[in-house]
Amino acid sequence: MEKKIFFTDLDGTLLNDNKEITEQTKELLSNITRHGHYLVLISGRPMMSIMDVRKGLPISNKNLYLVASNGGVIYDAERDVILKENRLTFEQADYFLKTCEKEGVHSHTYTDDSIVSKRHSQELTFYQKTVHMPSIITDDIISKLDKPPLKCVALSMERKRLEEIREKLLPWAKGQIQLMFSNDKLLEMIPITSGKGAALIWLSKYLHIPIENTLAAGDQDNDLSMLEAAGVGVAMLNGASHVKELADRVTIEDNNHDGLVPILKEFFRC
Repeated sequence: MEKKIFFTDLDGTLLNDNKEITEQTKELLSNITRHGHYLVLISGRPMMSIMDVRKGLPISNKNLYLVASNGGVIYDAERDVILKENRLTFEQADYFLKTCEKEGVHSHTYTDDSIVSKRHSQELTFYQKTVHMPSIITDDIISKLDKPPLKCVALSMERKRLEEIREKLLPWAKGQIQLMFSNDKLLEMIPITSGKGAALIWLSKYLHIPIENTLAAGDQDNDLSMLEAAGVGVAMLNGASHVKELADRVTIEDNNHDGLVPILKEFFRC
């Protein structure tokens, strides 16, 4: 049997708006992995948060990989080992966080198990409803990090504010940093060597799977590199319009109505 890989984003893609995986989709993913194919949960979320989602899947760890922080870390669930990491420098994180602070926009970064921010805010409370991680509140964020972070984020209820910060940072970021939206309220900063597309290419080579045997699904800007790199890139019906324009396929149904199921059945013939 020719093995294939399914790379799936979480929020707005695999998860419905209640942040759940429907029973029909669970059953199909179980069937895919049972037949020896690979499943990759790939998200902008930190690893701790992806592992929470993984708990809701009735599958073994065999042939399962988790990719967190928009390609920042690649984890082999069966062997319980990190295969690859891409980290920012402390200096890059500090510059981003200080720029956001100066502009009056909430920002934070992460340790392995906590969000690290300067203050509690409406935006942080909103974020923690999805990413169930505790927070460390401190005046000196960098001092609380035991190693350089995988990513930093800025949050605002107004996308325009985030777009202004992105424009301000772009000259500094050129050639070293990627700045992308994972939704209208969240601007993410990751290393230039990171990204979902880079993770897809690296893991496919690691597993000796040709690109034409890869399927990727997503809905937002941070999924674009992955959809472009995959053999088949699928955008959700509920995804951003420019993402749907660039994808090879668009689902007929949205993330609340098992939009991925028909395409997965066709690709994996199951």
